[in-house]
Amino acid sequence: MLDKKIDLSGMWDFTFLPEPVETFSVTELVFDAFAPVPGCFDLLPDYWLKRGTGVYRRTVDVGGKVALTLEGIGLRAEIFWDKKSVGSIDCAFSQRTLRFDAGAKGSHELIVAVNNEFDDTSSSMFCRNYDFYAHGGIYRKVSIREIGEFDLDYLKVLPKDADAGVVDVELQLWGNSAACSEALIAFDDQAAPVKCQLCNGSMRQTLQVPSPKLWSPESPHLHCIKVKINDVEFESEFGLRTVEVRSGEIFLNHKKLFLVGVNRHDAHPDFGYAVPESIQIQDLLMLKKAGFNCIRGSHYPQSNYFLSLCDRIGMLVWEESLGWGNQERYMTDESFQQKQLRETEFMALKSINHPCVIIWGFLNECVSQLDTSRPLIGSLSDMLHKVDPTRPVTYATYRMQNDRCLDLVDIISFNTYPGWYNCGEDQFFTPEKTAQHLDELVEFVSREEYKDKPFFISEVGAEAMPGFLGGQRWSEEYQADLQEFVLRHIQNKSRFSGVWFWQYCDARTYVSNASQGRPMGFNFKGLVDGYRRPKMAWKRLSKILKKNK
Repeated sequence: MLDKKIDLSGMWDFTFLPEPVETFSVTELVFDAFAPVPGCFDLLPDYWLKRGTGVYRRTVDVGGKVALTLEGIGLRAEIFWDKKSVGSIDCAFSQRTLRFDAGAKGSHELIVAVNNEFDDTSSSMFCRNYDFYAHGGIYRKVSIREIGEFDLDYLKVLPKDADAGVVDVELQLWGNSAACSEALIAFDDQAAPVKCQLCNGSMRQTLQVPSPKLWSPESPHLHCIKVKINDVEFESEFGLRTVEVRSGEIFLNHKKLFLVGVNRHDAHPDFGYAVPESIQIQDLLMLKKAGFNCIRGSHYPQSNYFLSLCDRIGMLVWEESLGWGNQERYMTDESFQQKQLRETEFMALKSINHPCVIIWGFLNECVSQLDTSRPLIGSLSDMLHKVDPTRPVTYATYRMQNDRCLDLVDIISFNTYPGWYNCGEDQFFTPEKTAQHLDELVEFVSREEYKDKPFFISEVGAEAMPGFLGGQRWSEEYQADLQEFVLRHIQNKSRFSGVWFWQYCDARTYVSNASQGRPMGFNFKGLVDGYRRPKMAWKRLSKILKKNK
């Protein structure tokens, strides 16, 4: 029987402690408030933008061995079951499943202590100067299910010949798999499952999907794989499609792609990273209707719920692991390196069956102009290719012509802000300077050593205060003029394979950080504001994209 998952979303008991997780006694806590899950505790009125530990508590009626899944917390957490620690999480936005013996059937206490204080060591996965806000809370869903002696660790379904419906299926079990000798595998409504032998709880087999249908943005068809081991059933949706890079271009199902997308933070002024499902749906419907075909999930793994929406609506996704502007002391720190490899692999295994994900990424704007960054970037690229040989790998860099690691990935992706940063005293947009800059990048990536790699502008933009008009910097007209010019220019240059505008919506960051000052503590480069109200740039770009369809 398929394991039943209990969704633990809702109102939890809550208390706030202005101290790290390690310093309090879990047996002496007094819960004097309530907080929503999912939610960011530092957006609640009583704890507005405070740093410390938010402690959540609720009771759960289960027994025996259980699998507790936290789909995303921030910035780090310790988890207690009946006041005993059962695990910890040291990376924001990362999904974790903790398996343990819950005890006798009945009511048990679950406590999740989440800390949002900055860790300034060189092994930190969320650094003080990241240019997006470090909220504290349980960002995404928490669920629990009862399991037996074994559980599914991961299940991969990768297209081997998508047109013919041939897939490579790989699975790995957790726990005591000694009594598990075979898996019965069926696709969709297939009446007679295929018997596959298990060895030490693992299996790798090439199988045929009956009546295969390709997944594409125009026809987002999904298949389902069902796995039965002894009396336990697991299932996952997947899609049949191919992604290829060759001769400096990217192809989906053998058709050349030109990607026009947005960088999207999972952010909202009222909810932080716990964006309600209704708003996530609204975001995708707005983007699809406007003519965008791809989202870069900046700069951390996306939730399974959001990726499932993208699967169904036919929105392509570039997914990347957590990182932003990491300096040399991080890139050369052994603990940081191991965490990056671990978290990036977790991301890939979590999302690998989502056909919408066509690109893997990592380490946005790291110091890739240094040779000392090559070992970590090379290791991450190699690991992703090993875990998933069907998708290309990239990282976004603003080092451009000075980058020393472009040979290590499949796609060249430049973050660049002509007309916004380093533009002197210009008060109005000057297209000539922007055209010259973009053309110089094209010349660089057309060199012999790079000409066979697709070329993306992974970030480009300008800030616009909502409602501020007049044409000068910070006005909606300035942003619209710049973004419209960039899109038209890139569309007319065959060397470009895509562009992602920075960014979809205005998002909270800091009044000042290592980057620069931010009015009101927000990055106002959104094409829509934080409440999804379109700016002039959104309307201009949408008009072009709809006309080009």
